[in-house]
Amino acid sequence: MLLGMILVYAIPIVIVAGSLFVTSRSPRRRILYLAVTFAAMIVVLVIAWTSGRDAWGFWLFFVLPGAFVTAMRLIVAIVLACNTEG
Repeated sequence: MLLGMILVYAIPIVIVAGSLFVTSRSPRRRILYLAVTFAAMIVVLVIAWTSGRDAWGFWLFFVLPGAFVTAMRLIVAIVLACNTEG
């Protein structure tokens, strides 16, 4: 039981850590990769919401922290790319 709880609470941490590995040296590719990762997370949430609203909180708990971190990194990458191009 304790191991199961640890695994459940570790999944959002693993998703966030995985989203931190999405990077590239090229600013345009970094923006593209982050946008695709963010879109994939949103698609997972939409599919979970439409398929069964009983487990909606379960998927929110897993995917929303990773989506939030990825969205913030995407915003920062866009701002930095706009500042370095001009």
